[in-house]
Amino acid sequence: MSGPLGAYAFSPRGAARYWQRNATVGRKTILTTLGPRFIEAVAYLAIMGLGLGTYLTQVDGVDYVEFIAPGVAASSVMFGAIIETTYNSFVRIHVRRVFEAAVTTPLSVADVVVGEYLWAATRGVLYGTIFLAVMAVFGLIASPLALLCPLVFLVGALVFAILGMAYTSMVSSIEHFNIFFTGLLTPMFLFGGVFFPFSELPGWAQVIGWLLPLSHLVAATRDLVLGDVGWWTLAHVAVLIALGAALFAIPLVRLRRALLS
Repeated sequence: MSGPLGAYAFSPRGAARYWQRNATVGRKTILTTLGPRFIEAVAYLAIMGLGLGTYLTQVDGVDYVEFIAPGVAASSVMFGAIIETTYNSFVRIHVRRVFEAAVTTPLSVADVVVGEYLWAATRGVLYGTIFLAVMAVFGLIASPLALLCPLVFLVGALVFAILGMAYTSMVSSIEHFNIFFTGLLTPMFLFGGVFFPFSELPGWAQVIGWLLPLSHLVAATRDLVLGDVGWWTLAHVAVLIALGAALFAIPLVRLRRALLS
């Protein structure tokens, strides 16, 4: 396909096939890959919620642990998806040469990249949903609207999968991911509305906070879990969709050039 939509062209069947390939391989290591992140998320919930929560009892009218739990769930989605399209995708591209092998079949580069998006999103949604179940066990879900969270997780996971793949398509050394995680993901995790609201921050800080994709995923998740759903909830999801659409083609174009040149 030529024209402005050419970079978005892929075969859904081809992408599904590549997703299936990753799912077949990944199910053998999913516990060892996602287990540490899951334990880390629970630790944040326990330390920040139960520890700091003894001093800061309520935020925005809810118990502090109930406030941060949806944020930790959303951050779990982020890390689950983005690790897959950074370190794991880099290994498939540059070490195991899986991408090169895949594009010698009827699959196109776009099929393979979108398949990566889908597999990373699957892991992100799975991770977030499992954490949501843990929240339910501890009585940290206030509304049945939380059943819609996996749909929001899917949107957010796709955004972070695309973001991770965009960065991966630009680097030639796995060491470069230290810059990405330390310089972008860690600050976003700490300043993405997980542990405190933006409402009391200076105006410029609020602007920066709402520029972060994690902030919108956290806000939409929190709205659903607490039952405080409104037009702003849809606006947060719309921002995520727009961001994903804006970044979608970058890895497709860059990796097509790299693999077919």
